[in-house]
Amino acid sequence: MLSRRLALLGLVGVACGGPPTRLVTVRSPTGSGSVDFSVKNLSDVPINTFYLAKTERVEAGGEHRVDQNASETAELWGPDLTGHAIGVGQTQTIPVPSPGNWDARALDRDGREQRITRLHLLAGGRYILELHDGNWRVYSE
Repeated sequence: MLSRRLALLGLVGVACGGPPTRLVTVRSPTGSGSVDFSVKNLSDVPINTFYLAKTERVEAGGEHRVDQNASETAELWGPDLTGHAIGVGQTQTIPVPSPGNWDARALDRDGREQRITRLHLLAGGRYILELHDGNWRVYSE
């Protein structure tokens, strides 16, 4: 009986962080055409910036933790793809330069970060990345 209660408490503790971020395939890839990709902000704060980088480049750099002020970070991730903050509950289309495996990086106003790895975005597909509260992380120096 006690072990069942402890197991139940463990499940409640996991659920308190909110649901995890997930990629939803709205339309299966056709193999031709562009990638239709959007970010839907289902977290409790605006997303101030959003970046995409090829998974191969991120893995080659060995970057698990990102120094936001380093020139290497800017070179790897490139410019912010939003143009403005994505408000709570809003969806924004994000340009994807080419099909393939992509890593995403979102930052909120407090400097918390979400890293989503190996997004498999194929030609002709339509995808929505649903950003939830369960994946925000703070990286301290």
